[in-house]
Amino acid sequence: MDDFNEPLSDAAFLDGGDLGWKKGVHPADYDGASAELRRCMRSGTPFNYEYRVLRATGEYVWHRFAIRPARADDGRVTGWYGTGFDVDVFRRTDAALHESERSLRELLETAPALIWCMTPSGRPIYFSRHMREFLGFDVAAKDEPDVPRLQSLLGAIIHPDDLDRVNERLDHSLRTGAPYALTHRQRRFDGTFRWVETRLAAMRDEAGEIVQWNGVCLDIDDQIRAQDELRQAQDKLAKAGEAASLAQLSASIAHEVNQPLAAIMTNAQACQRWLAGDEPNIARARGIVDRIVRSAESAADIVSHIRALFQKSAGPRRSTDLGALVGEVRDLLAEPFAQSRTSLDIRLAPGLPPVAIDAVQIQQVFVNILRNAIEAMAASPEGSRKLRLEGAVERGRIRIDIADTGPGLADPDHALEAFFTTKVHGMGMGLAICRSIVEAHGGPLRANNVEPTGARFTFTLPIAKGGED
Repeated sequence: MDDFNEPLSDAAFLDGGDLGWKKGVHPADYDGASAELRRCMRSGTPFNYEYRVLRATGEYVWHRFAIRPARADDGRVTGWYGTGFDVDVFRRTDAALHESERSLRELLETAPALIWCMTPSGRPIYFSRHMREFLGFDVAAKDEPDVPRLQSLLGAIIHPDDLDRVNERLDHSLRTGAPYALTHRQRRFDGTFRWVETRLAAMRDEAGEIVQWNGVCLDIDDQIRAQDELRQAQDKLAKAGEAASLAQLSASIAHEVNQPLAAIMTNAQACQRWLAGDEPNIARARGIVDRIVRSAESAADIVSHIRALFQKSAGPRRSTDLGALVGEVRDLLAEPFAQSRTSLDIRLAPGLPPVAIDAVQIQQVFVNILRNAIEAMAASPEGSRKLRLEGAVERGRIRIDIADTGPGLADPDHALEAFFTTKVHGMGMGLAICRSIVEAHGGPLRANNVEPTGARFTFTLPIAKGGED
């Protein structure tokens, strides 16, 4: 451009006319920029304005112009001077930043999860749209005078039975900076409590200082209920299988034992006839008595075979790391422990030698005793359901103690007997099989009650050869 002040119309600039600099301004920006400049020139105030100007390359770029009036001693405006500088990069960066913020907020608002944020000290400051819809209110709706927002909020939405655990875990995370993860019940807008899985993590700056806590809640109520229904169906199926097996076993026992008993009865009647005659036939009677003895032996063999079905004789003995075996048992029962809110405290003495056992059967013993304890403590208050498993060397063997905090055994003296049970639908075979397995490994299984409450099971296992110095 050769002349910024070239008149482009008959009217003066202050009267609405245009000057040559119009040709270098983006059409969409000129009206606003010129109107602001006229206002400043009429009032004598500084001009500060951003608009796009035309470069020699033919593209428009953003500039910021600052124009100030020059004044005489008496205050009259004698002229105007100013400067302009390229702010195009700043404008583009700012626009990109705003777009990034908009995109991130849209992501948080539309993500299929309940998202929330807290300050480093634990003050909730943000609920996503799904979180607001789930709860029925926004982050500040439950504020109370002189009560920390987090405390009033948790009291309004967390199930009373879960509130202490939630507070304890959150307090630990806020004190240590550790991640938070917990499954608990949370009140929905309609007043119903839903199971949710909540996770919370700290966002840190380059120096490692926490600048914000970001959390997410996933509604897993349907999943929990489906798991419960599946578990109930599995329990029903298992009970049906037990009933069918017991019925089948009973029929087999009746069929197998009936044959030698019928033979005994027939032979006894025949023997009675041979001996009841005027001239008793002793030789014939003796032969029948021999057959009666063989039939009785056959019945005894059948009973022994049935007993063997319940007496789990030990399989191959192998050197086994007891700590690893107990770890496998803990992993197998992780779901029942979590669902029942039962804690397991494992205390194995350091340096325990390996044991010579049938690992599968001993694992069955651990699982059976621990599962029974979990079921026995089902009616106990949450927080009091505790199991302790201890192991130590005693008299050349490994002694195992498993104790719970449940109501104890109704009849410790008979708890290990076959078909003895206090469960409504139990068969009374689990602990009897455990006793047979432990006895097959050379050690007794004992059961007794402990003070102030609970039951304890004790048994020993053989140490592998060369395992103890």
